[in-house]
Amino acid sequence: MASDRTNQRIGATWALLLAFLASGCVKGKQAYQHAENAEIVGNYDSALQQYEAAQQQDPKNPKYKLKTYQMRFEAAQFHVRQGIRHLEQRENDLALKEFETALAIDPSCMVARQEVEYTRKLMGTGAPAGNVTGNAIAPSSTAPTALKPEEPGPQQAGSFMEKPPALAPISKEPVTLKMNEDARIVFRTIGKLAGVNVIFDPDFPDKKIGIDLVNVTIQQALQVACVEAKAFWKPVTSNIILVLPDNSAKRRQEEEQILKKIYLQHTQTPQELTEIVTGVQQMLELRHVQAVARDNAIIIRDTPDKILLASRLIQDSDRGRAEVVVQISVLQVRRDRARSLGVQPGGATTLAFAPPTPLGPAGAVALDNLSKITSGDFALTIPNAVAAALMSDSSTRIIQNPEVRVSDGESARLRVGDRVPVATGSFQATAGLGPVVNTQFQYVDVGVNIDIAPHVHPDHSVSMKLSVEVSSLNGKVNIGGIDQPVISQRRIDHDIRLQEGEVSILGGLAERQQTKSITGWPGLSHLPLLHYLFSGEDVNSSENEVLIVVTPRLVRTRELAQERLQALSIGTDAEIALRQQDDVAAPASAGGAPKDPWVEPRAIVPAPDDQAEHPPTVRLQPVAASIKPGETTSIQVQLENMEDLFSASLMFRYDPQLLSLEDVQHGDFLSGGTQEVAIIQRIDKDKGQAGIFTTRQPNTAGVNGKGILLSLVVRRLAEGPASLELVEAGTRNSRQRILPVKVMQGSVSLP
Repeated sequence: MASDRTNQRIGATWALLLAFLASGCVKGKQAYQHAENAEIVGNYDSALQQYEAAQQQDPKNPKYKLKTYQMRFEAAQFHVRQGIRHLEQRENDLALKEFETALAIDPSCMVARQEVEYTRKLMGTGAPAGNVTGNAIAPSSTAPTALKPEEPGPQQAGSFMEKPPALAPISKEPVTLKMNEDARIVFRTIGKLAGVNVIFDPDFPDKKIGIDLVNVTIQQALQVACVEAKAFWKPVTSNIILVLPDNSAKRRQEEEQILKKIYLQHTQTPQELTEIVTGVQQMLELRHVQAVARDNAIIIRDTPDKILLASRLIQDSDRGRAEVVVQISVLQVRRDRARSLGVQPGGATTLAFAPPTPLGPAGAVALDNLSKITSGDFALTIPNAVAAALMSDSSTRIIQNPEVRVSDGESARLRVGDRVPVATGSFQATAGLGPVVNTQFQYVDVGVNIDIAPHVHPDHSVSMKLSVEVSSLNGKVNIGGIDQPVISQRRIDHDIRLQEGEVSILGGLAERQQTKSITGWPGLSHLPLLHYLFSGEDVNSSENEVLIVVTPRLVRTRELAQERLQALSIGTDAEIALRQQDDVAAPASAGGAPKDPWVEPRAIVPAPDDQAEHPPTVRLQPVAASIKPGETTSIQVQLENMEDLFSASLMFRYDPQLLSLEDVQHGDFLSGGTQEVAIIQRIDKDKGQAGIFTTRQPNTAGVNGKGILLSLVVRRLAEGPASLELVEAGTRNSRQRILPVKVMQGSVSLP
């Protein structure tokens, strides 16, 4: 009894376990079905949740796991595309949320990480991309790690200088300097103005120079003196400079040099390292450059300006390559049909001589027995007839969806299928027991074979050199006693350029083949209806279609900083040097505007009393306009009591559902009837805003009086009370000073 109860308990346990496993499988199938439905309608977030639920219900199902990985990638790409659309519409907050969502779904999506960094910089936050608020995203493990310098020991601290001596900041207040003296006196005078001690090289010649400078900085005066005296200077300490004659030998002897080792982050091969070293060395004419392949670094020794330029060039060259995932869908459908119908009669008969008793030796007939030959000595073979009625119909469907991830400029190969041996030759060798024939084989890849080499362009388009081959085993044929495989092949070689996410059908190859053969007696095989009794008919038809679809997806773009695309002033061919903007800009006076010593100061004339009573005004005319949907009207911007008007900027607002600002035309007031007027307009029809700036040509006087500044063409879109409002107005005179203007009538109603 006890053993029976134990068996019953074990059986119940197994039943409960099987029921639990069955319920998990059923739930996993239901979640997978829901996920497929969500994927079809484009709801990638819901599809990802359902695929993850199916994977949790059945963790050992490889199909669930693969679909989860694939949908995670698709969902992240979807949010990246949504974020880019928001960026194009200048909705930075929404764009940042989309990029953060994409990064939360797939932390390995480098495009999302790059777009998060770019959007945050655009918004001015400057937060690192790894710390996304609310999504608990860890910093990227692929981000370059900052190099931590070694801590100096007790004897090393303060022993070495990292940079050459630099001059302390000099005042940028404007000075006026007129001298015609010896060069040493001129330099000492400038040094006293700057609070800097000046010493001279023993080879510095005595030379008289003349300078006449007005409204310049001390730095600019020192630079002009060097040009006049054919000299250059270098800081010795923070308040001492050394002036030397300017020649190549003296520069090579006295210019300070620094030594720097630059580590590369993204360069992978020695060839790439050599290309960077060669380019920098040729561009900057560096004499001491050494590549260290083991450390993936470059050692440079030269002047600080050249080192700074080399660092910038190396940083621009050492950027991560773009990466692209190419999704390839291959669909091959093959159908073979065969039909055999009819009666195939024998086509030959045999009359044999077979006497029952020998009529001569060894089957021969003796001459005296010829008269004994009768019809019984002959045998006639009756031919057989084969009746056939057979039909076969076979179909084959091959679907492949491979994905290839490859870096920009690199090539990738994908082989999905089998390797089939094919005999290529044979040779005969003599062994101890006799001749032996050895056959040589080579293996051929049969299946889906893909070779791809992409190149990612800055506009997110991808050029691809693509080779796709779809092959299958289509039977065997005996050649020389060896069964050789018959391989059906479809191959496409393309050089194409696609936008990111663009779908391209590389080729739809269709092949149809039909054969018909008749075997039977001549004449009788062509009788209507009766020919099936005297002949057999074989009909074979085959259809083969191949469709190949390619879609590129960017997973990492090449980072191009906007400031790196600008040209950089590096001095002359004989002397490479970097200049600051302050070295060439005129200093501002204490009053805020630059002084012009060649123009006599003008007396300030008080404004007349009538100007205070009648200030400059702007108004919109007409006050009201009645138009029907689809019609347009013209609204004029009129100015009054203007003096020396040179430019004007206006901001309008309207309801984009009811009105549309179609065009902006200039009036005759600002042009004065003879001058050309520039108009810059930025109309946002979605938000119902328009910013307009109009100005006269440079170096022209302003205009006075009153007149029409602009004419606005407005179209009514729908019925309803609407209005066009002037929300901001600003004017400036020919000296670029603000002219206060009063808005008298800033709204036009369109009932």
